[in-house]
Amino acid sequence: MKRRPNTAVTLGSTLVLALLSLPGPAQAAVRAQLGDHGDYSRLVLSVPKGVEPVAVVDGCVLRVSVPEPVRWPLASLRDSFSRRLADFVTADGGRSLTATVPCGARVASFMERQNLIVDVGGPPVPGVKPGGTGDGAVEGTPDAVVAAAPPKAGAIGVAEVVEALNPIGTANAAVMDSPIPAVFPLPGGERENAPLPVVASLEGEVRDSIQQTLRQLERMPERTPKPVPQAAEPPKPPAPPPIGAMDLAGWAGDDFNRTREALQAALDKAQGRARVEAQIALVRFLLARAMDEEGRAALETAASLSPAPDQRYALRILGDAFRTLDREDAPDDNLFVQLPAGTMADHHVWRSVALAPSRWAAAKEGLPIALRRLLDYPADLRSRLLTTLAAAADEAGDSAALNLIVLEMITVDSKGMADGRLDYFRGRLAELKATPDAALERYDAAAALRRGPFARRAEVRAIELRRGLGRLDEDGAIKALEALRFAWRGDDIETDALAALGGAYARSGRTEAALDIFGLLGRRFGATARGRDALAAGRTLLSAVLDRLEQSPPGGLYALALQARHGRLVTLADGADGGLRLRLATLLLRDGYGLEATRILHALTEGASGPRRAELGATLARALIDGGREGEALDVLARTGGSGLEPALAERRALLRADALLGDGDTVRALDALRGLTGAEAARLRAQGLFAAGEWQAARSAFAELAATGAEPTADDLALQGLSAYLAGDAEGLRTFGEAQRARLAGTRWAGLVDALAPPPADGPLRAEAVERDLATATALDRLARGWRGKP
Repeated sequence: MKRRPNTAVTLGSTLVLALLSLPGPAQAAVRAQLGDHGDYSRLVLSVPKGVEPVAVVDGCVLRVSVPEPVRWPLASLRDSFSRRLADFVTADGGRSLTATVPCGARVASFMERQNLIVDVGGPPVPGVKPGGTGDGAVEGTPDAVVAAAPPKAGAIGVAEVVEALNPIGTANAAVMDSPIPAVFPLPGGERENAPLPVVASLEGEVRDSIQQTLRQLERMPERTPKPVPQAAEPPKPPAPPPIGAMDLAGWAGDDFNRTREALQAALDKAQGRARVEAQIALVRFLLARAMDEEGRAALETAASLSPAPDQRYALRILGDAFRTLDREDAPDDNLFVQLPAGTMADHHVWRSVALAPSRWAAAKEGLPIALRRLLDYPADLRSRLLTTLAAAADEAGDSAALNLIVLEMITVDSKGMADGRLDYFRGRLAELKATPDAALERYDAAAALRRGPFARRAEVRAIELRRGLGRLDEDGAIKALEALRFAWRGDDIETDALAALGGAYARSGRTEAALDIFGLLGRRFGATARGRDALAAGRTLLSAVLDRLEQSPPGGLYALALQARHGRLVTLADGADGGLRLRLATLLLRDGYGLEATRILHALTEGASGPRRAELGATLARALIDGGREGEALDVLARTGGSGLEPALAERRALLRADALLGDGDTVRALDALRGLTGAEAARLRAQGLFAAGEWQAARSAFAELAATGAEPTADDLALQGLSAYLAGDAEGLRTFGEAQRARLAGTRWAGLVDALAPPPADGPLRAEAVERDLATATALDRLARGWRGKP
């Protein structure tokens, strides 16, 4: 049934129109506020006067349109956070603003002065009125929202007024029952007037509601900070369980044959999971007996039996233990290194042994606990582990730690120590304590056994020690080492004997023979199981060869021969820092082999990082500049730079860049790169840049002031100074230069330059001495030209 208009409704509509409709100018900016309340989100757009925005919901998108383009506050809206309004975008050339809203959300919009207020709530609940008690039904929410333009007078009713003031409402929500008495027209055009207090009450309620809304808008912050989105971290895999205690004595058994037969019998009878457990028991037995080759084969067999996850974890622990016995170079993926040791004594043992060959400082932390626990280990396994710890402490020069390990070797001496290793390490300890006579006594005792690698290694050390003490000359040491080499051909000790023999060759000046020994080490042992020891011995020999070459005069061929014949072996034998290759590259540069040197420096630079890369890049750039390859030097400096370099290195790289630019013909950029740099090298480069730019007078002054920096001018500096004075037309300066620098230039490639730049004689008859002087000058210049012919 159609509702009839009445006086109260008309009066309320007029009041709302008076309060809501205010014109404003177009083509201006729009201010925005966005915030969340209890069960709705509110968007307030402050539009200019005269602009009539229209808000429409299309599916899950809210669109606010205006007649003319305006500037929408996208930055403010995107920086604000709202649970129900997001993804603000302008369209239609600035005539509309769109945002995403929850699909099916209840949306209401209305105008307050120049403010368009859009409230977005949750989807409607069936059978419940928005803001009601749930007694009435709610109609479906349409896609269109009531236009925010001021409605015509008389077209608004009490339900619309209530809905407009309701923060959450729908465009066609059911009309709520109002307690305000309505006035209906009577037949014949007469009207029944409602009491004035009712109208006054309606007007007051509307005004109070509007004023309250405006006060809330004024208190609303300009921008709600948007929380920083947190990157979703991938779920971390569960940490592996801790490594339990090892019953190595029980695993080894009292009798080797009986224990092994029992384990094999149990393995033959078991099936399924029990078979894997029996195989794991066999692997534990082999570990306790330090049988690494058989143990690795048993591990492969166990892995082929489809073990369960817990069994796979037990096999991995055993596999890492066998890798520790094998003295692996990179133990970072070893469980004993990855997991914290805690209070488990066995974990400390295997962690220390795993870290000992490569990181002794970290291995030393758990050494006291490891040594106490090793007292209960089976003899064979204890001997292997103590030997690895002793060798690492010896290589690190840690006499205190080696003393503790040797004391334990003495305490638990067994057949594993009867091959001379105990006397060998006691001799090494005596050497570290600077008691060579005691060391020789221990070495001779070990060598007297005449069997086993440690006895023979002790014999090599004894020869080296006697040579160092002057009790054996170089020729005698070479004869003794050659005898050991051929007597033990193919034995484990041959690598040490070869390295010592090559070092003796290098010290005695037989560099060719030393290079042959170095190549033999790489060819024969580089790919074998003892290749690591061979490369370590080769590293010692290579260092001895480089020491000899650095003491020899420049211009030899041995550095080139070392790189050409054994470049790959040099790379393999070198350490992680590349120190030996850098020394070889320096020798090649000294001897004039720049191409081979730059190849080595290129490889070192590409493999480095951080300040080390920047330093190697500077060294490579210097070599390239000296070889006339300035463009490549600039590229290297650009690729190896970085921030946070030390001031000295940064200044060195800046000088190299300026030098490369100057050699590349870019004088302007070279002079610009020298700005702010001080020192003799910067002053020299600046003077050369001025000379190359044709600024003769400034170049003459710059070369003359070079001595003021504390640097000694070179012959090239003096010659360029004289040429600058000549080209600048400074006759007086040229005469002073000739008188002062003639003796300094004599004997250099600039000899005769002073005579060549001397002014011609005065008009008059030729004199014999003048002709002789001119001929001498021409001869000197011709010699200079022939010397420079073909050079850059």
